[in-house]
Amino acid sequence: MGIIRELSDSLANRIAAGEVVERPASVVKELVENALDAGATQVDVELEEAGMKRITIRDNGHGFYPEDAELAFVRHATSKIKDEHDLFRIKTLGFRGEALASIASVSKVTLKTKREEQEGIQLTLDCGRLTDRSAIAMNRGTELTVEQLFFNTPARLKYLKTTHTELAAITDILNRVAFAHPDVKLYAVHEGKVLIQTNGSGDVRQALASVYGHQTIQGTLVATGTTADYQLTCHLVKPEVTRASKNYITLILNGRSVKNFALTQAVLNGYHTLLPIGRFPIAVIEVTMDPLLIDVNVHPAKREVRLSKEAELCQLIQETIRLTLSRQTLIPKVTPQKPKKDPSAQEKLEFSYVAEPVEELSSRSVWNYPIPKRTEAGNEHVPSANRIQPPDPSIDMPDEPVPEQVDKPAATGPKFPHLDVIGQLHSSYIVCSGADGMYLIDQHAAQERIKYETYKVMFGRPLEQKQQLLLPYTFEIASDDMRRMDEVLPLLRDVGIELEAFGPQSFIVREVPTWFPSHRQEETIQELMDEALMKRKIDLETYREDAAIMMACKKSIKANHPLNHEMMRQLIVDLAKTEMPFTCPHGRPVIIEWTTYELEKLFKRVM
Repeated sequence: MGIIRELSDSLANRIAAGEVVERPASVVKELVENALDAGATQVDVELEEAGMKRITIRDNGHGFYPEDAELAFVRHATSKIKDEHDLFRIKTLGFRGEALASIASVSKVTLKTKREEQEGIQLTLDCGRLTDRSAIAMNRGTELTVEQLFFNTPARLKYLKTTHTELAAITDILNRVAFAHPDVKLYAVHEGKVLIQTNGSGDVRQALASVYGHQTIQGTLVATGTTADYQLTCHLVKPEVTRASKNYITLILNGRSVKNFALTQAVLNGYHTLLPIGRFPIAVIEVTMDPLLIDVNVHPAKREVRLSKEAELCQLIQETIRLTLSRQTLIPKVTPQKPKKDPSAQEKLEFSYVAEPVEELSSRSVWNYPIPKRTEAGNEHVPSANRIQPPDPSIDMPDEPVPEQVDKPAATGPKFPHLDVIGQLHSSYIVCSGADGMYLIDQHAAQERIKYETYKVMFGRPLEQKQQLLLPYTFEIASDDMRRMDEVLPLLRDVGIELEAFGPQSFIVREVPTWFPSHRQEETIQELMDEALMKRKIDLETYREDAAIMMACKKSIKANHPLNHEMMRQLIVDLAKTEMPFTCPHGRPVIIEWTTYELEKLFKRVM
């Protein structure tokens, strides 16, 4: 007698539930996606105890036929695909036919549904078994209630996190649904507290405002790009607003929110040098493509996808974001915080008045300083020598190698404001005045940006020249790495490093490329060797980028370094020549602005 037996449907559904239903957020995701596939324009979500006690999803979609309502809870039963060919052209969010069966197997489910011109029906299921079926009166649509989730799987129930953690996961799912489907009214409430509410206007920016607030997404940029295979729309919050994790980058492919490391990295590359270290942007990336180019049948959760032309899409995202941001004036504006009032404190009214003695105007000085003469502009009183004029191409940076001049198209990027140098603050910041306010420039960050772009050109277009070393460098290779050196030597030769055998486990380098940083030639060779041994390739472009950033940081003027007036003027002139003068290579702001309006508010000129 054989020992292999076919599992029962209830046991198979419970096993499948381990992958499909991980936590209450998984239930919310599957049911909301079903509502969207049903053509719903409004979806309501009600939660109790972060979904562990009760989850109710209500929509105005087309509903179930009476004969299909019970069949929907059978494993691998779906209306969204018919044969194996449909797997390559999936246009719906769900298609596996496992979600309802898996959810019902680990909970108690009540389904209320009605299709247009059909009778309403109610089903009650306990652990996947039908316990009641009756007719009801209701409007078109579907209402599905999930209660006592994981009550029959104690280990899974104990695995769940705190209420706050599970609620945060649900909120994250709903936020991404709101971004992917801004034309759907989404309303979610947890024990009387509203989690999210969108108006279904179809504008992604309205959805962003409902999630992050109008103040956060103020000035959101919209970038578009198109290739033969992809249509791209990016909603980008300016880099002055950042977050501590990558979770605020939302990738939407054909209406589906997904996770993809390569695409996320492409977004970060688009923000290159505009974000501080350890900070990430807020962005929504929408991509429309032929379903043939994407495989969503990778994992039951359907968050992971495979793309047939991933590199092409990454390049499109990176270039679109970088080009859009390069055309913006990214100067952060300082907004003073309003003082918080103590709600318990009551303002004291003073009714007594003591008149001060009035002095004769002639007995005291009303104005102790000479009034500056106004120029023809009518509002300028700073000497003309202070005015920062547009960059003079005849002025070069002192003591720095100047790269070859390359013909560039007409500049379409942001205009650096015309500034008047006022002075230096704390030997670290340059104080300037502009047409619309006051500016502060970080002198170290400013020169770091200037030198970075100089070194980037030098390292990005190195000469095919080498220099002999007076004292050759000797490198010892571990015995387990010696077997791979035959593969590594051609890679190192391509970047200009010639290794000669010098003993059984040693190599010697007699010459190096001229573009290697002179103060760390040995470190550079060692790092490139380690990268070649580890990755079987050398990303020279990334390495040159990092080298340019490091050298720019080390060779720039530091804080607490006094500058005379001419030095400050020259620094600003050189800064205005750069491609992106608003941040240093590490993403820190170079210049900030106090608008005239904010200054007048501080001095109570306006209220």
